[in-house]
Amino acid sequence: MAAPVQTVAVPQRRLTLTPIAFDLVLALSQSPDGLRLAELAERIGSPVSSVQTSLRVLMANAIVARLAADPPAYHLDPRHHAIGPLLRLAAVLPEPEHAIGILLRASRAVEFAVFDREGFVIAVADGSGSAEVERLESTIEMVLSARPTRSSIVTMRGPELADRLRMEPELWTRLVDARRIKGHLPSVGRVTPR
Repeated sequence: MAAPVQTVAVPQRRLTLTPIAFDLVLALSQSPDGLRLAELAERIGSPVSSVQTSLRVLMANAIVARLAADPPAYHLDPRHHAIGPLLRLAAVLPEPEHAIGILLRASRAVEFAVFDREGFVIAVADGSGSAEVERLESTIEMVLSARPTRSSIVTMRGPELADRLRMEPELWTRLVDARRIKGHLPSVGRVTPR
């Protein structure tokens, strides 16, 4: 008598994420209303085709959902049980400066940000909601708690930055020479070194 045939459950394909996928998780963590494909590519500094490939993997695993917009926007699906752990992993895998740069570019609360050997200088938009600012600050704290950096982080409101630039020509020089992450220096009239 022949042995009965056993059915073997075929496991689902394992989730394999690239560094671009982790960068997307970081960027989307700052934009619960979603970001379009081109915006995502700009925020993380990767080619659109590579972002599209990583989005497909994240969507196939229900980590990212596409919003019905034209053009479509993408957001982290808050119903997925792995969003928290994935975000924590995305925050600690890259160098802190890389992760923070993505967060700053993706956050609607940030109107200007630069990075130099001293650290980050960030101007938060004056009309930013407290939820946006808290989301950004808590995710930056997540990055720093896992992998501290020597880079300082100076955060101020946009009007405060404009005032300081008028009063501190050395700050103007520093920001002009720094690597721009997002936005442009506010126009504050003529600033002359003392």
